[in-house]
Amino acid sequence: MSRVAIITRTLNRPVLLERMLLSLLDQNFEDWHVVIVDSGDSHIVADLLTRYEGRLRGRFTHLPFVNPRPGMRGIAINAGIKATQSELLTVLDDDDTWAPTFLGAMVEALDKRPHPNVRGAVCRTQVIEETSVLTGVKPLRHYELNGDLCNLTIANVAVVNRFCIHAFLYERAALDTVGLYPEDYPVLEDWHFNLRFLLQHDIMVVPETLTNYHIRPSETAGSEANSQTAERLDHKYHEARLINEAVRDDLRSGKIGLGHILSQAVHARMLSDSLHKHESRLKAIGEKTGKIDTRTKELKDRLISKR
Repeated sequence: MSRVAIITRTLNRPVLLERMLLSLLDQNFEDWHVVIVDSGDSHIVADLLTRYEGRLRGRFTHLPFVNPRPGMRGIAINAGIKATQSELLTVLDDDDTWAPTFLGAMVEALDKRPHPNVRGAVCRTQVIEETSVLTGVKPLRHYELNGDLCNLTIANVAVVNRFCIHAFLYERAALDTVGLYPEDYPVLEDWHFNLRFLLQHDIMVVPETLTNYHIRPSETAGSEANSQTAERLDHKYHEARLINEAVRDDLRSGKIGLGHILSQAVHARMLSDSLHKHESRLKAIGEKTGKIDTRTKELKDRLISKR
């Protein structure tokens, strides 16, 4: 039994899946097993795995999968989890990648955890914007997603999901108290899970950028599109749904819980957004004022020179 199980969801994206697989094969930590939960044409994945069979050395399970509730992403993750028995778990979808040191650094961090209640570890993430598969998946630009990430609290994850699903390595045993991923959310299944995880356990931060979140901005629909762009309205709706469900749970129990925290987080986010808008306007006004001052000085200098 491998120490780390990696759950990969895929649906007819062989070019992206191969890149992910190469990223996995480049890991300096080799005690892993990948479960490819394949909701597409199983022959595509089978052919790819055959090509890399020598390097994989048996460290894979190909799981052809028909989702009983199409679109509910948590179901596929849970199927992958149930197909493994590893000590540690993580999710690496078919279009994302890791730095070669990701698994080694994360496993070491958990081995040296600062407190027994730390049951998971997260690292920072780089966003890579790229072209479509049709145009060769060429990088356009990259930037830090959460370069200031240094700790995780229930409060700051309630404001916004602070880390990517493939930046999170955690103990399988934590599922006994946390539970599995929600099976009735088409998006935000990871935020739902992360909040419940933090209600029970701590997550430490490895302050290194070891994961890559690949997005294709030109693809707003179809198999290549990221959910953040293709399903933006779904994100907004299910965000409100998650918050409302938590608030109702608090009201039914008569106790302050996650619903209260999420409600406060909504107000904090609104204030932050408002402040950001005002700062942007002040900056624009300052720039215009500076241009006016410069122009005024130029006119004064010309008038003086003509005297």
